Amino acid sequence: MPSRREVVKAGVLAGSGFVLGRPYFPGVGQPGSEILIRGGRVVNADGVVEADVRIRGETIAEVGRGLRATEGATVLEARGRLVMPGGVDPHTHLHPGFADDMTSGSMAALAGGITSVGTFATPARGEAPMEAVARMEGVVAREAIADVFLHASVWPPGPELLATLPALVEKGQPSIKMYMVRADFGAQLEAVVRVLEAAREAGVVTMIHCEDGVLLAAAVRRLTAAGSTGLEHYAASRPLIAEVVATQQAAALCESTRAPMHIVHLSSARALDACRPARAAGLPLSIETRPLFIHLTEEKLSGPDARLFVGQPPLRPRSDVDAMMRGLIDGSIDILATDHAPWTREQKMDPALTIARVRPGASDLQFMLPMLFSEGVGKRGMTLERFVAATSTNAARIFGLFPRKGVIRAGADADVAIWDPKHEAPVLAANDLSKSDYSPYEGWRVTGWPETVIRRGAIAVSAGRVVALPGTGRLVRRERWQG
Repeated sequence: MPSRREVVKAGVLAGSGFVLGRPYFPGVGQPGSEILIRGGRVVNADGVVEADVRIRGETIAEVGRGLRATEGATVLEARGRLVMPGGVDPHTHLHPGFADDMTSGSMAALAGGITSVGTFATPARGEAPMEAVARMEGVVAREAIADVFLHASVWPPGPELLATLPALVEKGQPSIKMYMVRADFGAQLEAVVRVLEAAREAGVVTMIHCEDGVLLAAAVRRLTAAGSTGLEHYAASRPLIAEVVATQQAAALCESTRAPMHIVHLSSARALDACRPARAAGLPLSIETRPLFIHLTEEKLSGPDARLFVGQPPLRPRSDVDAMMRGLIDGSIDILATDHAPWTREQKMDPALTIARVRPGASDLQFMLPMLFSEGVGKRGMTLERFVAATSTNAARIFGLFPRKGVIRAGADADVAIWDPKHEAPVLAANDLSKSDYSPYEGWRVTGWPETVIRRGAIAVSAGRVVALPGTGRLVRRERWQG
């Protein structure tokens, strides 16, 4: 028998298994099948209760005390455990160009307690935006194990993008992404405003990468002139002011257009402060940060493995790292999302990379939730309710999935993670189901891990092992932004 926290790097387990001595067929949510989770602490963003959870088919049927199992039901004893909504990570890169495919990325997500992931439909050369969405829909149908939703990534902000917005709403994928890091973003500002106005009317959320492309280009130009193009100069090539200025502009665009905007991977206290007036005024401006920015500091960029820690924006000083964690704890930051960008060690350590040619990002799907639980809940006083809000409920609300996802209550999808809050184990790349072969957090001791994960009523992870099959994940239709 496998150990309690064993994971299988080689691939998805096939065939049947056992839960508490009862046979089941992993990954298959059979119509009429029932699971009873008994005796756990059920955690939602608005409270914690001692309760049982009854699942029928793909849906949560009932939450209450003293529920009785029907004949043939699978019973999961959860005494001493936390029963939480499956994580919703709106920002991953499970598309061509990275080490993971949709299957390996899904496996890592599910093993880490995440049941729904958002990724990008970026048109290939000569491909129309909705053709890219259709292509990714096919990938999801063939490869996904977690549930998936899509964001359209389209540039420039011209007639094609305007025409795409209502089509995205019709398709149930009402979100786009823009990059202020583009050198021509400023030159396209009038068109950007028109897109944001149209997005507001259509109910489309705009995700936005806040670093000023002109300031970044100037920094790279100066460093190149000085012969300082190695990645030891990476932080200097992406100065803090570029993030601050871009975040200020994003907040101004939100105020001007009243369009729902979501700032991705915020990394600094000054950038967070730039968002506060707009949020205090009730504008539809949401914020995410990422695991790198709440756990690691800029010192990693001067070590022997510095290339492994290159991201956009770069790692920041301890004061910014602390500010990002405080923001998650106090609600100033809505979401922790991975920005999962998996590379191999060989790809990241490529000696040909320079400040102008990088492979940014890291694998984070499997360890994001356990590390936040360990560091935030375990050490920094983060409440369980806030943990669920930051890792599930808020993303579901912002991206049109709530109340179908992000909550444990009758009528919601049966996306549930049962956590052992006391289990301690290290972060090891050898146990990461991502195809990335290194972890930025190698050896980090973590307390609190999901042991059973249910995705739409099907047991997808049992005793830490992924048992669901590729193609059982779905492309999830979402509601348009309602305000």
